Amino acid sequence: MNTTVLLLGQFFSLSAKLVVSAVLLTVYIKSRRRSAVVWAFAWLVAAMSIAADALGVLQLVSLTEATFSSLLFLGSLAFLSEELGRPVRYQTLWAAPPLVTAMYGILLGNDWSSVVGIPYGVAAFFIVLTGIMIITTINSAFTNARRTAFSLCLLGLHKMDYPFLRDVEWFAPLGFVLGAILTVFSAYFMAKMVLSREFTHLGGEIKITVKPGIELVASREYKRIKEDLNGYPVLAFIRELSVPDKWKAYFLTSLPGKDTIPPTNLPRILELSGRYLQEAETRGITGVVLIDGIEYLIIHNGMTAVTKFIGTLRDLVILRDGRLIVVADEKALDRKDYLTIKRVLMGG
Repeated sequence: MNTTVLLLGQFFSLSAKLVVSAVLLTVYIKSRRRSAVVWAFAWLVAAMSIAADALGVLQLVSLTEATFSSLLFLGSLAFLSEELGRPVRYQTLWAAPPLVTAMYGILLGNDWSSVVGIPYGVAAFFIVLTGIMIITTINSAFTNARRTAFSLCLLGLHKMDYPFLRDVEWFAPLGFVLGAILTVFSAYFMAKMVLSREFTHLGGEIKITVKPGIELVASREYKRIKEDLNGYPVLAFIRELSVPDKWKAYFLTSLPGKDTIPPTNLPRILELSGRYLQEAETRGITGVVLIDGIEYLIIHNGMTAVTKFIGTLRDLVILRDGRLIVVADEKALDRKDYLTIKRVLMGG
């Protein structure tokens, strides 16, 4: 293969891997999303695979490719858990096969197919599986995530043909260039995804100062709150769509759509709130969570479940020095239920 083409391909591939790893680490520091840091190490290991290939150390090539695949898959499981609000159990176990296969190949294999070929193919399959898993699970409105997943599918499929076509002379330069291009695109789309508003909600200069605390307000006061916090990055779960542009709002509804959450998915609301409050604390601002639709939540979950949910959310806010605003009309609720919510919120 032409040496210039080889060096250029390695340079662009290495640069893309190092840049996306740095971006992911930066995002993790700001958002504390576990998926970001796992993916950062995945791409860092992928960068090491270029050195392993240049040195011609087959065992290291196999190990780095397998580790990249396992970490990429593990990061995707963490990402889906964060997005869906439903933890995937035994994540490390599900992501282990590529690494386990590589270790067996290195320890027991005595030819290229055993040491590199089979582990490489398994690792490539898990890259494809990563993409398919995100495409079939994530909300279609999260376009950056779907583009990342699609590019990973293409990258994995291309890697799967390497053990079969590596000795085909005419395909070698074409395959190498295609691999470098797909790597750059995968890294680019992942960096774009984690920098998107959907992945990390806070952004821009904050000029409003908000004090920590807990509020239970009537709907007539809600208009005043929207005016007071018009330029603040509030995380709101609402039943009406008229909110300030700066707010990150989720519409509570059983119907699917962009930025919607089913009223029965209380764990998802808690997960989003916890992540948002952690990021706000990291940035040194007061995270503000607003719930407008308590009556609607009670209809779908029952008073006991909503009371537990409010209590947990209150604790999350207090631990992160945030502010919780719950909109509820005393006349719209049974008096006993209203007093229970008030007592849970105020800690009485």
